[in-house]
Amino acid sequence: MTDNKPLLGVLGGMGTQATACFYGILHEKQSVSAEQEYLDVLVYSMPSIPDRTAFITGRSDLSPLGPLLHAAKTLESAGASLLAMLCITSHYFYNDLAAAAGIPFLNMPEETARYIAERGIGKIGLLATDGTLKGRILHRAFESFNIEVIVPPQDFQADLMTMIYDIKRGAAVTAEALSDMASDLRGSGAQAIVLGCTELCVIANGCPEYINTLEVLAEAVLKGSM
Repeated sequence: MTDNKPLLGVLGGMGTQATACFYGILHEKQSVSAEQEYLDVLVYSMPSIPDRTAFITGRSDLSPLGPLLHAAKTLESAGASLLAMLCITSHYFYNDLAAAAGIPFLNMPEETARYIAERGIGKIGLLATDGTLKGRILHRAFESFNIEVIVPPQDFQADLMTMIYDIKRGAAVTAEALSDMASDLRGSGAQAIVLGCTELCVIANGCPEYINTLEVLAEAVLKGSM
């Protein structure tokens, strides 16, 4: 780490494609005159962290908290001055992680809610994991900004979970697979569709009809690193 230059610590690997996608988005959002001006980034990709949704929904007793704490403290010990975690469902454990960290730790749900509120959007459609929905991880953040949340019906939600796990294992999934779900949410009054799982950001990266939470986080990182 260069003296006086911030070092971003990225807790990633959940999943691996989302981690790579985030770095690409972060790169694209920086305008520099020389490579030395890009933000220094330390990525800890840890796909071995236990399934967050399985734990939150009671399908597994294997808690992700210990490995998440280990990863966060490893990044801090390596010199990170700011932490970001790329899995929204993992923010179920955010308070414990932030309390253990001795450096600022960005909260992706809060950053997303603030981003939406600043654009005057009052009702969103949410595409997220079962764990994120059950833990009300994004709901709480949105409600604090008086943003109404609409979620897909159960049949669409089941299809969405299958899609998310397919993306995690490297299967070919395209943004077109989200179209019917997004149309249903818009038909229920959603003014915007939030990609509340970063795996979905991978397949819909560059699609302006969705709010990409990885883009929101990248902007928050750059703002917090100035």
